[in-house]
Amino acid sequence: MPAKPETNPTKAALEAAVLDLTDDEIVEALLRRARNDIKDAFEARKAYTWPMEAKRNVLATLARRLESGRKAASR
Repeated sequence: MPAKPETNPTKAALEAAVLDLTDDEIVEALLRRARNDIKDAFEARKAYTWPMEAKRNVLATLARRLESGRKAASR
């Protein structure tokens, strides 16, 4: 995805790098957080359903979070 001429090159590079992430890379990054509440919930969901369904749930929830806008940190 080429950058528009008016787009800052550093912003375009960051966007390209993020858009290039695979679903697996995004889920793995979330599971490596210092707080392991996401990992615990993911592992419980994965044990209950198929692993790909658990990943899909993480990504769908992340998309919902991003659509809701910025939030203050809870911790």
